[in-house]
Amino acid sequence: MAEKRPYLDTPAYMAVLTVVAFWAAASTGNALHARVLAGVCAVGSAANLVRLLVGRRRGRRTAAEDPAVSDS
Repeated sequence: MAEKRPYLDTPAYMAVLTVVAFWAAASTGNALHARVLAGVCAVGSAANLVRLLVGRRRGRRTAAEDPAVSDS
């Protein structure tokens, strides 16, 4: 049986975090330093989302090619 992942490590959570960070970075109501920090967080969360999705795709491709390999 597969081990359950925490919700913080799911693509859906990372997508929401990315949208919120980009929204905060684009908001003119925030101070400049807050917008810069939000932009950095947005880029980092977007990169992490891509990493999660690529890893997930590689795992599915490996499982499809070799059913004896366990999905981790």
